[in-house]
Amino acid sequence: MWSSLHKYWLVIAIIAASAAMFGAIWANGHSRMALLTVAMVPDLFADMPVSVLKIVGEEPLREEVTIPGPYGPIVADVYRPADADSHGAMVIAVGAAPRIRDHPGVIRLSQAGARAGLVVMIPELHYPFRQGELPDDAMTLVAAFTRDVQELVVSYQWLIDQPYVDQKRSGFFGASAGGGLALVAAADPRISDEVGFCASIGTYYDMVDLFSAITTESIQYEGEVMAWKPWLGTSRILHKSMIHYLSEEFDRELLTAVFLRGENPSAVDLANLSSEGRGVYDVLQSGNPDSILNLWNQVSPGDVATLKEVSPSTVISELNTELFVLHDRADPYIPYVESRRLRDAAQEMGLVLHYAEFDIFNHVEPNKWTDPMTFLANILKLSYYSWLLLQRVL
Repeated sequence: MWSSLHKYWLVIAIIAASAAMFGAIWANGHSRMALLTVAMVPDLFADMPVSVLKIVGEEPLREEVTIPGPYGPIVADVYRPADADSHGAMVIAVGAAPRIRDHPGVIRLSQAGARAGLVVMIPELHYPFRQGELPDDAMTLVAAFTRDVQELVVSYQWLIDQPYVDQKRSGFFGASAGGGLALVAAADPRISDEVGFCASIGTYYDMVDLFSAITTESIQYEGEVMAWKPWLGTSRILHKSMIHYLSEEFDRELLTAVFLRGENPSAVDLANLSSEGRGVYDVLQSGNPDSILNLWNQVSPGDVATLKEVSPSTVISELNTELFVLHDRADPYIPYVESRRLRDAAQEMGLVLHYAEFDIFNHVEPNKWTDPMTFLANILKLSYYSWLLLQRVL
């Protein structure tokens, strides 16, 4: 027997050394998080038939819950490890996306998080419009987003009260408009001292600036103006807002035809505009972001103030949490400069901040293929920020 074992001493030694090394790595908190990160990142890209987390992690529990909300019952899915321990948790917020609980990317993220040891909650936020579309007036949009903020606050209060949740390791993860809504919710005095972190990807900082960018097809940052082609080009909130407040009916009808229906005005029609109507026409036709924003503030200050109500720019001073802010530089839904402004404001407030820009996201999903070196660099960067967040939660 000894002679047989002697023949394989090197194999046995390697196995024993590997087991000892793995045990040492797993015993160290930072290296354990690194292993979990490496195992988790591939599952964010696709529903892998074989993955490390699926092999070593237990199948998570998925439970549909209904909780009382300020506008009626809130339906949510909760994914969590199948044990009796308490875990770090996060509420996932995705705005302007009905039926988000069934989205494949959200399901992958939730399952991967639960297998890694998180509790993940996805409330079905109210959004009475088609996915990927915005209404054409500020009041309607803000009413929907205001309700979403309140539902996020109530959902978070419910989640951290569960026996399987460790409140000190809990927070928000927001994607797209949901990131901005999560930031506004995190500043709410009912929960602001209980939100440990708020992570966002592809979100907005100021709703007024966002709609200025959509309308003018340009973005501004630190005095530089750049062309930007938005996918949400059908949104005309800013146009409709300014036209609505014109006093002359003829002005409203003509500018509606030009800027909302894309018709070409005749020279006679333009000559019949009032001085007020001509002023709005000239500014909108110019496409100059500064001129349009200045006139919007003059013509419809109520709409501007309303959009500010659901903007992180209004509540940044009330935030008391660690921030993780990510954005793709080619994002056609929400320009990356919105996250840069959020970063700048957070730094001024002295908040703990982790910021990164990417080139592999289609808005908020990491599934855009590029050249191998860029892709690899982005994967390493994504892994690093995932590792930072996992250390905060696990």
